[in-house]
Amino acid sequence: MSRTTALIPPHTTVPRFRFVSGLFAAATWRQFAFHAAHLPIAIGALTWFALAVGIGVPSAVTWFGLLVTAFLVGGSAWFATVTRRMSAALLGQEVVAPTIRPRRGGPLAWATTRLTDGSTWRAFAYLLVGFVVTTASFAVSVAVLVSALGAMTHSIWGRFLPEQTGADGLEHRGAQFLGVFVDTVPLQVAFAGVGLVLLVAVWPAVNHGLGSLQRAVIRSMLGADLRQRRLAEVTASRDAAVVDADSTLRRIERELHDGTQARLVGLAMTLGDARDRLQSSQDAAGSGVEALVAQAHASTKEALVELRALARGIHPPVLDEGLEAGLASACSRTPFPVTLHVDLPVRPSPVVEGIAYFGVLELLTNVSKHAGATVATVDVALDGPELVVTVADDGAGGAHVSMPRPDGQGTGLAGLLERLRAVDGTLAVQSPTGGPTTVRMAMPSGTAT
Repeated sequence: MSRTTALIPPHTTVPRFRFVSGLFAAATWRQFAFHAAHLPIAIGALTWFALAVGIGVPSAVTWFGLLVTAFLVGGSAWFATVTRRMSAALLGQEVVAPTIRPRRGGPLAWATTRLTDGSTWRAFAYLLVGFVVTTASFAVSVAVLVSALGAMTHSIWGRFLPEQTGADGLEHRGAQFLGVFVDTVPLQVAFAGVGLVLLVAVWPAVNHGLGSLQRAVIRSMLGADLRQRRLAEVTASRDAAVVDADSTLRRIERELHDGTQARLVGLAMTLGDARDRLQSSQDAAGSGVEALVAQAHASTKEALVELRALARGIHPPVLDEGLEAGLASACSRTPFPVTLHVDLPVRPSPVVEGIAYFGVLELLTNVSKHAGATVATVDVALDGPELVVTVADDGAGGAHVSMPRPDGQGTGLAGLLERLRAVDGTLAVQSPTGGPTTVRMAMPSGTAT
């Protein structure tokens, strides 16, 4: 299952643990790979921490020592960057880097800026905390995994253990638990069964829990604080709104230039030809002029159709009657049954209505193209100050938000996410493989004008 919320970063995918398939899930092994791969990074970070404390703190009493301290403490940002990248690649969590205040003035001002920045000290503290968490996570995960594999293979290697005298006075070979030696076939089978349970159910669960702990520590200590995340989100929303407005204007300009303008130019030429014929009396019967006027009339109607279609893309006329009427029209055009529930005692603002309308259109289009669904439901209601729109289907699932890459590729949900961001809204996607899919849009309802 994937769940994505319109908070930075939008494409975080936290793996969901399943007891049945946890051992075979790629996320389980990626989390284990993080514990193993991050261990040398954590050891290097601890070494740097000890160096900074041992050299930086005593030398901070002089201005040159202050520069050295700022360099050593600020060097934690290198380890933080590597950890954030590993978190994105192996833990499914992309953490937004905190914003460092810009350097102003000379070297001493730079050192003061570094040493008074909260995110720098959080990253420095992570050098120690990360070492403890990573070392403990790796040790616990390996211990459970080795114990499971050892129990499963005890019948092979247990015979090579040295003989020991048991409480019964007999010699035994094999592992001993609470005075009982595992050296008989029934006990070895039972021991292998315990090892299988450890491997299939216990180790993946332990590994998943340790991965969740790693994500929480990295997010809280190496990520941007609430103010910085909010600033990044507002900046992203502003940039997305500017890009969306620019692309809309370019599309309107292109469609007006290539379509409607061309028809109007042809219309002007046709009417000019008709006028010239009337003035020169070249066609006394007027049959030629009548044909030209008929052609101009047809061109005028086609241009009006194009203008209506263009205007509908900016603001659908059906929304003038309210969001319920607009959604009812949209749901009636789908190739599968859609159940619509609308509970709006107060009408939202026109901007919010437009976002909700186009959002439902996008989601129903995705269902039609990709989900293979037989039915869908659309629920619209007010939840306090928010307008909540939920679209669910019984399709194949697997929907997720993939932000546009440099090559322009990405899912259609990314555009919907940007629309919601522009009004401080959120998007949540629950779409396990095999379905069903539920997409929830929440946005401030605004006030009707």
